[in-house]
Amino acid sequence: MLLKKELSEYNRYQAFATHMAISLVIFFILLACITQLWYPGILFDTGNGWKAIMMIVGIDLILGPLLTLIVFNPKKSSLKFDLSIIALIQIAALIYGTWTIHHTRPVAIAFVYNNFITIFANSEIGEQINTKTKELQSRELFYVFEDDSQRKELNPQNFEAYDNYANQIPSLNSPYKQGNLINIDPIISMERLIKIDPSTGHIIGFEKK
Repeated sequence: MLLKKELSEYNRYQAFATHMAISLVIFFILLACITQLWYPGILFDTGNGWKAIMMIVGIDLILGPLLTLIVFNPKKSSLKFDLSIIALIQIAALIYGTWTIHHTRPVAIAFVYNNFITIFANSEIGEQINTKTKELQSRELFYVFEDDSQRKELNPQNFEAYDNYANQIPSLNSPYKQGNLINIDPIISMERLIKIDPSTGHIIGFEKK
């Protein structure tokens, strides 16, 4: 639908459709950022990428257009002011939502001791790990312990590219391993699993019980 010159030329549903069309453009831009930049590949599943998308849907495709549908009346003298307030609310919500999604994005999946974990940007070592993934050119990592004991605090410098150690995983004896499925973030849920190649140990994908 072509944009009209005056607000009085729209009816309630045309205004809603126009707002929705603009919101859809913004949504697809943010969708590309989420799926390609902030939650790429398997990190989309391990980092709950769908929750990020649903947040944007709620703010961008529901909140703004719905408010326009409710308040739009071409006869109202305060229509421009009302729509300006709606635009400000939606922009503020989008900025906050986008910042939250980026700030809490997963930066890596790592095998630590006997299971996989997701490392998020807002964790204590998140930014250091993000730098490490760029150095290693991989978001799949393996933690190399300096001795046989498991330490509470992880040293970002001890993370290496997972592919270099993947062949050790198929023979691993772990309570979190079921055939070629290994739990990821078992403290949070035992129903989230990483599927590995039974021969090479390389990560194949994500599964949920």
